Amino acid sequence: MTIKIVPIADDHWVKLPDIHRAAILAVPDKFYDESTRKSWATGLIPEGYIHSAEDGEVFHVALDDSENPIGFCGFRGYEITAIFVAPDHQRKGVATALYNKAIDELLKGRPAQITLTTSYTALAFFEKQGFVTLQEREEITRGGAFMPVFDMKAPISSPPHTGREVELMQAGKKNIAYFEDSDPIEQFRPHLTTGEVKRFVWQDRADHLKQQLQDNGELDINPVAPVIYYLAQFENQKDRLVALLHKHMIEGQYDSAEELEMGELLGYPSYAIKAFLERMRNRRED
Repeated sequence: MTIKIVPIADDHWVKLPDIHRAAILAVPDKFYDESTRKSWATGLIPEGYIHSAEDGEVFHVALDDSENPIGFCGFRGYEITAIFVAPDHQRKGVATALYNKAIDELLKGRPAQITLTTSYTALAFFEKQGFVTLQEREEITRGGAFMPVFDMKAPISSPPHTGREVELMQAGKKNIAYFEDSDPIEQFRPHLTTGEVKRFVWQDRADHLKQQLQDNGELDINPVAPVIYYLAQFENQKDRLVALLHKHMIEGQYDSAEELEMGELLGYPSYAIKAFLERMRNRRED
């Protein structure tokens, strides 16, 4: 099946309540019991989505091969407000396609962070995308029941792993950590001692910056060399990252596919890679 994500059209509004309701009622009991699901699914009508759109919420729908809506997403400001997929089309990449569309659109505004509120059902999905939980709280449903939800955010203005590099590497969720202007060697020292982690100082970058400064008449500045920490068994990935960084930051050759690869080598979640690529494009355009 080919998934097509398009802006919502007039004839789609009537389909949204059925998709939304069916997705809620299909939630397993381990997340919410039947009474909570029914309360959550109460009061869904086309006019509700139309009023939300008039209030600034943007909707896109996923279409199947027959151009039938099978899912939808919503976002307002820098918040993802909804992602729902019809039960028969779940676990087929539809939610991911809707999520990617929402992220692509939100990043055009250069946000500092993207937020959302989600249920237990989608918590693992958003954690996989790199969102972090700010708080768990109870929210009242349209039918009057209380259900636990999670407020989450994806920080955009800083690298997503800041301060958690050692933890993520120990958990096998990150192979390489790059530090542009600081060296947290004390955090890594125990792992350097055991040989589990290795340290690489990218002196070529500092030498290149120093030469640029000297060419501009700034003779007394000694740039700090970036440092890369990596799990010992992934030296080949470290070498590849250095080669890509050299091409990008020293030779000045820009390639979006290689920029994407750098983000993947650093283990960044999809939103952070997309944000990085958007910043690179904006920087070259400015």
